[in-house]
Amino acid sequence: SAAKEFHDVFNGKPHHLATISPDKVHGCKLHSGNLGSTGSTIEWHYTHEGVKKFTKQIIEVDDGKYKVVYKIIGGNYSEYPNFHITYDAIPKPDGGTIVHWIFEYEKPDEKTPDPTSLLEYLCVLTKEIDAHIQEEAKAK
Repeated sequence: SAAKEFHDVFNGKPHHLATISPDKVHGCKLHSGNLGSTGSTIEWHYTHEGVKKFTKQIIEVDDGKYKVVYKIIGGNYSEYPNFHITYDAIPKPDGGTIVHWIFEYEKPDEKTPDPTSLLEYLCVLTKEIDAHIQEEAKAK
């Protein structure tokens, strides 16, 4: 899929993820601001590792680069101080996209595990979004 299409779904239409991947994403609620805009506060509801979870986040959007930073401010994973999740959808010359997921966080102590399973979860979700976009393109 094109980087713009991925960005449009994940940032501009996050409520569609509940249809694209209903076993993983249950909804995205806007608390303040405008959907897909810098400074907006959103809340994701999802299932991860068989448990229903949520995170509240403030977003920073760079539409020119198809990049979004999610700053976790509440819910699951808020035990990691300054946890920021970034995706960067980079267009490939052949029309495809490489999506980089970047986690920046502090561990409160050495016993706290790194959130690697969340990274794996997002990689699988990215593939499901790509498959959905490609299916829609074939249907047109």
